[in-house]
Amino acid sequence: MSQKWRTDRPELVFAYPIDATFIRADLDLMNTFCDVVPIHFTGPSMYPSLLRAISETDLVVTWFALEFSAVANLAAKALGKGSVLMAGGWDVVGIPEINYGRLLTLRGRVSSRVALSSADSVLAFSDWSAAQIRRLVPNARVRRTYLGVDTSRFVPGTKERLVVCVAHVSRENISRKGLRDFVKAASHVPDARFILVGKHWDGSVDELRRLAGENVEFPGRLSDTELRNLLARAKVYVQPSYTEGFGLAVVEAMSAGCVPVVTESGALAEVVGDAGYLVRYGEVEEIAAAIRGALDSPTKVGPRRRVEERFTLDQRARELRGLIMELWRKIVNPSRFPAQGSGQGST
Repeated sequence: MSQKWRTDRPELVFAYPIDATFIRADLDLMNTFCDVVPIHFTGPSMYPSLLRAISETDLVVTWFALEFSAVANLAAKALGKGSVLMAGGWDVVGIPEINYGRLLTLRGRVSSRVALSSADSVLAFSDWSAAQIRRLVPNARVRRTYLGVDTSRFVPGTKERLVVCVAHVSRENISRKGLRDFVKAASHVPDARFILVGKHWDGSVDELRRLAGENVEFPGRLSDTELRNLLARAKVYVQPSYTEGFGLAVVEAMSAGCVPVVTESGALAEVVGDAGYLVRYGEVEEIAAAIRGALDSPTKVGPRRRVEERFTLDQRARELRGLIMELWRKIVNPSRFPAQGSGQGST
């Protein structure tokens, strides 16, 4: 038994509220070194199965500082299990000017604080997100672990005068993602094609069509393969958001060799660094000028190189493994693991 730790795998519950690409990526990564019980938490009726699963495993990992995460963390603590919380986006902000964020309601503020303060470790996906978490819960045990993309799937191709933005097209995102500004900027760059990719959730796309010129396209949602092929051909990717906790679509585009044009908002400047253009939210002419500059710039390896240095799936896998194995040894079975030669460490 004393050497079982060398081959044993943690058993954990992985609970999440939405079926998003970055969440599926984390699930796939954790399956490489853990025995995972995935739970897509869709409502209160799932609490019994969530609590039962926590009682039968070693750790619980949840996505977003929501009520079910608070319950999961408190249950884990009561049962002597470990807990990890992924957070740092809409769940830790409240922005009344665009009616965005969990913190705009008392219930949201309370559940976010409880979830963040009760987790053994909180993983923020950017330094900006970590700062928001610490502002909300100063004693949160938070560390930054960037999201990652598969750089073998998002690769550059032959570039065209093509400008892309990826976002769900909804009334909320028209303001938060700066979609009006993207469409308006297109009229200042008539010699380029502009494509807004994303599912049309409501009638808000009609407003954008009325604003758009003939060089703007609204294809709706594309398949993963279609999106990768589009980004491979696009010279410029634009994210004119009011706020972003990370910006995974930006990183995917950078991996595909797109020059990013983003606002100085949230974590976007942190993600892009000196590999693209930074503009002010709502400044359409400034956004258009940056797009023209990016279109006319020589093809560069800078955006992809930045991704390879900071935002790969391998990097995230190493950090997740280090954290989970450390927590498993320390909280769940400390008597089974010798103090020296423990192998994995914190990242």
